[in-house]
Amino acid sequence: MSTVYIDEATGSDETGKGTQELPFKSLAFAVYSSNGPDGVKYLIRKDATADYNDATQSALKKAKKGSDGIKKKMKKTEELAAREDDEKKAERERKENLLEESKKIVLEEDPALSKATKVSHQIIHWSTWGA
Repeated sequence: MSTVYIDEATGSDETGKGTQELPFKSLAFAVYSSNGPDGVKYLIRKDATADYNDATQSALKKAKKGSDGIKKKMKKTEELAAREDDEKKAERERKENLLEESKKIVLEEDPALSKATKVSHQIIHWSTWGA
């Protein structure tokens, strides 16, 4: 049976590992991280000066519901990220297709019109504009 530590005062659900040195902050996250309460001993304390005690059955039941909420939130976040990745991929493919289509465009002079002439570029200074 593995042991998971929860310190509600100094623990962290972001950086905690469930060890005595790096405890989790919430019992719900501890249950989520250990894939359920079966076969795990949860030791919890309210502050850093208190001793660790076994989590009560009612606290574990509440934590299980909290864990289910965390799972749903994580799943939704993953689905959103996947959808955003798909949208970015589709946009990238659309742009690549547009570029390939634009490369097929060929400009030709209309033989029915007079021949085009090349014009040299001139620099016009603002001081002479309209003079």
